[in-house]
Amino acid sequence: MKRTFIFNLFALFLFVTGMQAQTITSVDPNEGTQCQQLSIIVTGENVNFMQGTSSVHLSQSGSDGIYPENNTVLNINQIQSDFYFSPDNQEGSYNVEAWNGSGYIVLNNGFYLNPVANLPQLLSIDPDTAVSGETFEMEIIGEYTHFGMDNLENVYLYASGTYISKSYIIVIDLNHLVVGFNLSTYNPAGSYSVNYNSRLDGNLTMPDAFTLLPSANSPEIVSVEPNAAFQGDQLTVTVTGTNTLFQQGSSMLYFYNEFNEIYPFSHNVINDTIITGDFLFNSDDDTGYYNVTVYNWDLGSVILENGFHLFSAGIAPSLVSCFPIEAFQGTRTIFEIKTANTHFNSETNMPSVTLVCESEELYCHDITVVDSVTLLANFVFSHANAHGWHDLVVYAPLDGTMNLENAVNLLEAITMPTISSVVPDSANQGDALTISVTGNNIVFMQGTSQLSLTQGNLTISPSSQTIVNDSVLSGEFNFLINFPTGKYDVAIDNGYAWPPMNLPESFNLMLFDFMDEISHHSMLTIYPNPAKEVLNIRRNFGSTLDYQIQLFDTQGHLVLEDILSGKISESQLSLSSIEKGVYLLKVTQDKSVQTERIVIQ
Repeated sequence: MKRTFIFNLFALFLFVTGMQAQTITSVDPNEGTQCQQLSIIVTGENVNFMQGTSSVHLSQSGSDGIYPENNTVLNINQIQSDFYFSPDNQEGSYNVEAWNGSGYIVLNNGFYLNPVANLPQLLSIDPDTAVSGETFEMEIIGEYTHFGMDNLENVYLYASGTYISKSYIIVIDLNHLVVGFNLSTYNPAGSYSVNYNSRLDGNLTMPDAFTLLPSANSPEIVSVEPNAAFQGDQLTVTVTGTNTLFQQGSSMLYFYNEFNEIYPFSHNVINDTIITGDFLFNSDDDTGYYNVTVYNWDLGSVILENGFHLFSAGIAPSLVSCFPIEAFQGTRTIFEIKTANTHFNSETNMPSVTLVCESEELYCHDITVVDSVTLLANFVFSHANAHGWHDLVVYAPLDGTMNLENAVNLLEAITMPTISSVVPDSANQGDALTISVTGNNIVFMQGTSQLSLTQGNLTISPSSQTIVNDSVLSGEFNFLINFPTGKYDVAIDNGYAWPPMNLPESFNLMLFDFMDEISHHSMLTIYPNPAKEVLNIRRNFGSTLDYQIQLFDTQGHLVLEDILSGKISESQLSLSSIEKGVYLLKVTQDKSVQTERIVIQ
């Protein structure tokens, strides 16, 4: 009882606290200076700070905000945050924003960041020159810097996309560093900026302060074979280098200029100095000179400027015609596409075909290459596809992208799809059979069109279904003995893209005529009925085939199964384990079926 009271009291406290206004009452200290490490304690009322979910940061209009190194919750109303301020942080007033797990509590202009009196800067480096491939130490002298006060400080060299990171840092004092570098022969020669950054000093740079000289062993590309091609060519380019370390899986060959980049569809590294690339050049690739580049992961790139020339193939590939120019929603249409100066084939230059209408792109189901300038593109148009004029877009690896504006006009469907026939259109309770449904003005789609039989709120779905062709689908149905007899609607749900189809009362499920079956087609005599302990089974006709005997309850569940061998004429079924009630006995021999209603007492 006491525990329940304390729990309810605590819940009431949380509720009342949540209802009271959450505010920040103080920030201590409420000002700092650039190049300062500072712990700030934020105190609030009704804020309910929690370790791991609560945090503090400073925000200022036009600024990305200043975030602390860590946050420590002292109690539910106090949180301590450790900040590093650098000259990269703007001076001025900042809002203090505290997150308590459910929202922000803001104290406007709650903290002021003062400018540092003397901005840190880099004064000199020694040496200011090295040779590619060397290992050396660089001495860096700064002024008003805070070397060693930030364990996340970093030094690197930079030039035109190349970063050379330090291998180690030795702090002599706040204004004196010794930095080790391991230079790769892959690092390109030239002028580099010296960059230092830390959370206290920000980003400090000495532009073009360091010169990297080429080594006698610097890698270079010495030959490209062939070194030229025409648009439409497919060829293997072999690049040979000296002092290179080409490696399978980490070296990549490509061509580039200011307009374009061309990548091969496959690479092969022969050895340290030879790499090949299989290229397809098409009309989308700009003509002119290209730099030949081999990029090596973790090493860098080796470049031969203007090492490859791509020439124009003359008249560019183009689309000439598309027939037919009209199609209807809900139809399958095969278009014959004629082109000029193309090189279509099914092996190395297989095209893709797309119809585009504003933001909608329609892809064909399959393509047949008739010859180098003729295609057959098979499209299926649903009722959801946008009607109107579509551009025809054809792409081929050797020929590039070709466009024919307003090539095909997709028209709205004139008639809605309907069901024309259901075969068979009837069955008896207990039957298992295949029903085929034929539709008009429809293209049935695997995975989209779904057949079912409906009566009131009851829906009977097939155990499996097959799309026979565009207009015929079939389903495997099992009609349990407890399914209601009478007329069923045949329904096909075609998904969002196609209208649903329904043929009312077109299928009839009938009650099995037991008397007629027994008198004319009874294969076995079943007695006694009603039965108690055993059920006797006797053949009515001479046959050497086995009979399969199944007993179902009124819910359609199989409760007993046996085989009457073709070698015997009479047998018994034990009913000792079967509960009293009404059952359906089903006898099957080859394609013949006999069913009987059995009462067990």
